[in-house]
Formats: sequence, C-alpha cells, structure tokens
Amino acid sequence: MGTRRELKPRPYWHVDGKWVTGILLLFVLNITFLALILVLATTPEQGIALLTTTLASSYSAEGGGLDEAGDIEIVKQRIAESPNGEWQPIPGMRIVVRAEDIAGMTPREMRLWFFRQWAEPIYYDGADGLASLMTDPDMQSELEGGVGPLGIISAETHGKLKTALAVSGLISLVLLGLLVFFSHRFGRLGSPGCIVLLAAIPGLVLMSGARGWLEHSAQPPAAGGEETFITRYSQLAVDVLPGVVNQAIQIFLALTVLGAGLMVVALVGAIFFRGRKDKAPASEGLDRQARSLP
Repeated sequence: MGTRRELKPRPYWHVDGKWVTGILLLFVLNITFLALILVLATTPEQGIALLTTTLASSYSAEGGGLDEAGDIEIVKQRIAESPNGEWQPIPGMRIVVRAEDIAGMTPREMRLWFFRQWAEPIYYDGADGLASLMTDPDMQSELEGGVGPLGIISAETHGKLKTALAVSGLISLVLLGLLVFFSHRFGRLGSPGCIVLLAAIPGLVLMSGARGWLEHSAQPPAAGGEETFITRYSQLAVDVLPGVVNQAIQIFLALTVLGAGLMVVALVGAIFFRGRKDKAPASEGLDRQARSLP
C-alpha cells in the first residue's frame, strides 16, 4: 500500500502577513529607488557636472544659450588685446582666461570649462567655496546668505542621501525577507518580483514622459518668439536634466526586467511543479494495478 506525506496547511495569518509586508515593501522601495537616483546624481563627478551646466545655462540664457558664439568672440578679442595674454571676465574673481585654455573649444565647451571653476568650490564648500574665488569684499558679503538652490547639489547633500539610501535599503531587505517567509513555494520568487515591478513601472513611465517633454522642448523656438519665464526655465531643464533622466530610465528599466523575470520564473516553476504533482497519483495507481495482477 502506497504512503503519502501529509502536508500541513499554511497558517492563515501568513496570507495577511504577506499582504501587509508587500504593501509596506512597495512604499519603502519607491523611497529607496528615488534615493538611489539622487545619490547617483549628486556624486562628485555628476554633481559638479550638474552645477556646471546649471551655471553655464543660467548665465548664457540672455546671450542666446550655451552654443551661441557671439560672446566667445568677444572673449578671444579681449585676450588678444591684453598685454599679458590673459583676461579676467569678472573683476574681483580669481579666474582668468588665456588663449591656450580655450584653444579648440566649442562655445559650449568653453562656457562649461569656465563655470566648472565655480562649480567645484560650490559643490564642496558652498558659499564659502565660491567666496574663496573672490577678491572683492563687497562680492563676498553678498554671499553671506548662501548660494540659494545651487547649495542643494553638494557633497553634504550627497552624504545625507547616502545615509537615507542605506537606511531605506536596510528596511527594504528586512521587508523582503519577511515577504519571502510569508510566501509559499514559487511565490517566494513571484511575490518579490511583483512588488519590484509595481514599484518600477510608475517611475519608468514618469521618466519616459519627462524625456519626451525634454526632447520636445529642445526643438528650436519659433522665429520672433519672445523669451518668457517658462521658455527660459524650460531651456535650463533641457540643458541640465537629460543625463539624470536617462540614468533614471536605465535604473527603472533594469528593475522592471528584474521584477518581470522573477514573476516569469515563478510562473514556469509553479506550472512545472503542478504538472509533476498531477502525474504522481496516476503513476501510483498504475503501480498498484501491476502488483495486483497474478
């Protein structure tokens, strides 16, 4: 006579625990993914690049934008007229431009080179860093109130974001472990995959929409159109945000593929396991019939 192992039913509160843990994990994962994107955007390399582009775009708006060559020709002319071969664009700041510094650069590259010399001290030391470039006491006194929104992108902010990412990541891991514990069989793959997918898809849709808007806003304005508050800050966004948005899309796309992949593996595994389980009773019946034959 064949013997079959009796399977204990799952405690009903495991189902409740799975739902509660899944909802909490979905919420925390959204915070974790956002913190990850901001941490990557404020690293020294990317943070300084963002500050550089922000400064260059802001100060170039009235002159026609980052690629406008008119102001650059004036710089080259001033350098040529200088007896020592260098020119100080902003009196009172320890930044000079020489012909060899900008040789072979495009107007955009030249502007980014110049404003990077502002961005690095701002990133590391804020208003004090920018004040260290100034020799005029009046200019230094104007920075007593800080550098405004530019101070958001800084080494200090990057450190705080890393702490937030570590905390939210740790909470996510704890909740993920509980979700796996409360799940059953291949649900231990499918449930985390579902939560990751649900957390990633809204971000992917939002960032894809943002990229579409940036690409549309990057088109040349109509001839004769006047610059407004909206068009000016739209151009600032076009200059500054594409790199951040594209990186966010890559992260959310990878998470979407991961979540969907886990769900597919769980589904295939569950189908395969159920198929083998259904075949087992049939094979046991055939064995009993074979043993009963004379």
